[in-house]
Amino acid sequence: MRACVAWIVLLWALFGAQPATAQHDVDLEQWRAWYREAAASQTGSVMVGHMASDCGTCEGHPLSHGFLAVSNLMVADELWNPLEKIEIFNAWQPVLESAVAALPEHPDLALLRLGVQTHVPSILNYSNNTRADRLLVERALAQGHWSTDRIHAAFVRDFLMYLKSL
Repeated sequence: MRACVAWIVLLWALFGAQPATAQHDVDLEQWRAWYREAAASQTGSVMVGHMASDCGTCEGHPLSHGFLAVSNLMVADELWNPLEKIEIFNAWQPVLESAVAALPEHPDLALLRLGVQTHVPSILNYSNNTRADRLLVERALAQGHWSTDRIHAAFVRDFLMYLKSL
């Protein structure tokens, strides 16, 4: 897995990915699609590659940085070695938190963090914001935040229904 991530970084360095200069709706819709695909197929490494090629390290852009962090956290979930899982979690969880801190009321970031907090083992003690994030996501869905991205709105609705079933 480390070799895969190393190749992604190497390819990014060789082909000079351009940093994101603006977070256009088209970019956001694409990032959402990559997130849905990674969540459905449990292939976070594919999303890491897409995000790296789309925005490099995504530094300075909290929304893209949040999507990149979540893609790496999804990779951690796919690994078998618990020590590698913890290492990746400890590296990328603060990145996600910094993205959320920069845009604390952004529904997409709340959804990303809610997804991570729902799926990490309780031993990691990372579930402090689940209620607040769930309420923010529910409110955003009701107010039409994802109305221009109907596929993602359905994904969000389904995820909220899943949470209610837990």
